[in-house]
Amino acid sequence: MQLHRPTLRYKTSKKIKMAVSELRLGMYIAELDRPWEETPFLFQGFTIETEHDIQALAEYCDTVTVDIQASVDFQIENRRRQGSVSSTKTTSVHKRRVPVERELSHAQRAHAASSRLIRSIMDDIRLGKSVDTPAAKEAVAECADSIIANQDAMALLTRIREKDEYTSQHSMSVSILTIALGRHMGMNRAQLIDVGMCGLLHDVGKLLTPDQILTKPGRLTDEEMAIMQEHSTHGRDILMSSSGDAMKALDVAHAHHERFDGSGYPRGLIESQINQQTRMVAITDTFDAITSDRVYDNARTNMDAFRILSKGRKNMWDPRMVIRFIEAIGIYPAGTAVELSNGLIGIVIETHPTLKLQPKIILTHGPNGPLRSAMIIDLASPNHAKRLQIKQVLSPRAAGADLHKLRDSGVLDNLDQLPEYGRIAAVGS
Repeated sequence: MQLHRPTLRYKTSKKIKMAVSELRLGMYIAELDRPWEETPFLFQGFTIETEHDIQALAEYCDTVTVDIQASVDFQIENRRRQGSVSSTKTTSVHKRRVPVERELSHAQRAHAASSRLIRSIMDDIRLGKSVDTPAAKEAVAECADSIIANQDAMALLTRIREKDEYTSQHSMSVSILTIALGRHMGMNRAQLIDVGMCGLLHDVGKLLTPDQILTKPGRLTDEEMAIMQEHSTHGRDILMSSSGDAMKALDVAHAHHERFDGSGYPRGLIESQINQQTRMVAITDTFDAITSDRVYDNARTNMDAFRILSKGRKNMWDPRMVIRFIEAIGIYPAGTAVELSNGLIGIVIETHPTLKLQPKIILTHGPNGPLRSAMIIDLASPNHAKRLQIKQVLSPRAAGADLHKLRDSGVLDNLDQLPEYGRIAAVGS
């Protein structure tokens, strides 16, 4: 199922009620036969772009209300009359190739190796050396290949953070998230590596920012904020002294804090002056920052981040790309801590390609505390689809579910050996 971008609405409208079985691509869904909040659709009103959209509607609704005036066919005809018609196309989304249980071991090796390389690259930059472009590209290519196989495996690992390594781990995570967004947009492997390099190197300028500012726990003064904002210019200068593929990230390093309405820095660019790769990284950078522990703020949930991005689309970020990003990582991205309707708590490890509200989860806690052993539950399974659902998203601290412990204890290496919930009792210790 796709989560949907808003479509331009006309002052006049012609709404008709239709059975879901009669829907066609291009139709604008204005109303459902049930409350929007009971469905996985993030926005009230969307255009049907793929057959998956129709399938998703069929799972939740019998009938819907279609706005004929706002449907794509009407818009194409309207543009044709004005002499400016362009063909519409649907972005194809690559299907995952392997299940998360099989990909996670490879992803962990790639993530660990890439993390070591990134730290080495950043140490070199601190010493005044140029970016080791071949090493950086090798790290990004490993991550891209893992994401192509199953993006949830690598996305899960971005939620495992080590203290005092915010800049390198943030850069790694932004690279992974940007590759995932590019994959959803239909980019090929070479393009994914390019945008991954942009994500990886977007914050290299912070390596020249004084530590007392980077690690200050309280609010920055105006003078300190001005110094902090210099990192985008420092990033440009660092990458200008590099060569090859690192140069492709120069514009992104310089402009990832620019905003559509001109309120960003350092140059106050507006929408038309911001390229696609910068638009992508601006969104993934913001999402990862909000959902990570920082010296001055605790991590917030992905739902908080989605709300901030949605509120700022159009004036801050590319509105279509915000929707694409949410589509790409899902309502409950891998690594999200959740509580189920029966009180069980766990961490999402894999999203379902169409049933976005029914991911696969590692269960770690029950209503009375930690479980005796971790278990797997697939909410999309017929055994659970009607009986259990996600009640709420939890902050990592509130959940008590610790990805570090799951990794260090070997649980993540042996997902396929975990018992399935429902076949054994879930008893708190």
